[in-house]
Amino acid sequence: MDTITAKSANGASDPGVVSALAEDVAAPPAEAPPAESASEKPVLAAGLGSAGPEVKLNFVNRSNDASNVHVLLFGQPPSPAIDEIGQAWRVIDNCGPGWSHPFVWPAAVTLGVVDPHGNVSPQLDIANGQVAEVVAGDTGTVLKLADQQGPASAISVLNQLPQGFVEAAFFRDGKPYARQLLGPHTTAVFTLPPKIWIGAALRSEAGAAVGADAVSALTEINLMGIAGADIVMTGGGQGADAKPFLFTLANVTYG
Repeated sequence: MDTITAKSANGASDPGVVSALAEDVAAPPAEAPPAESASEKPVLAAGLGSAGPEVKLNFVNRSNDASNVHVLLFGQPPSPAIDEIGQAWRVIDNCGPGWSHPFVWPAAVTLGVVDPHGNVSPQLDIANGQVAEVVAGDTGTVLKLADQQGPASAISVLNQLPQGFVEAAFFRDGKPYARQLLGPHTTAVFTLPPKIWIGAALRSEAGAAVGADAVSALTEINLMGIAGADIVMTGGGQGADAKPFLFTLANVTYG
């Protein structure tokens, strides 16, 4: 299945995700199970080729939404057991019918980690084929590029610490995008295809978790070959006339 994955070198996977600390990883100066199988989710694809340096996207609300839903964008399929908003790469709020919200999906990623002591690393520029390692240094934990090369279509992260879990998070546009827990002496291999997942969630009381059962119309969007597009949300409404939310691409341009 062509989704974002993170697997350990010994074949094991950890369902854990990065804690809220990962959101505080300084900007430069689990394999999470999908909420449903890929065959059950809508998939939007709009071309072949490769993603460019960035894809310019524009969310457009053409729905009949009367409840002011959260629109959630994910870098990996969200776990059904964990707060959806906490996992989201972006949350679009208060964008009412007729309004739009532009944003950018950059091809480049950075990597940050939280060490076993709760210390947060600076973000590290990294690309496919490179390997990052977390090691014990003379002055504390160190996140650095390793001398070795990894798989050409993936990024590898090694936890070389003698003990303790490391929380690793990849960032796009400065926001957590994909994440994984690594045990001591564990290697995780991350494939980050040019895809996002989008869905709508009913609003909740402040601080309340929004689980998978509250997210509707989770749709996979393949950005391969796209330079720009509108992501249009339709549906919604109240009572007998209410329709499921639907996400479609429009005004697609190719890179």
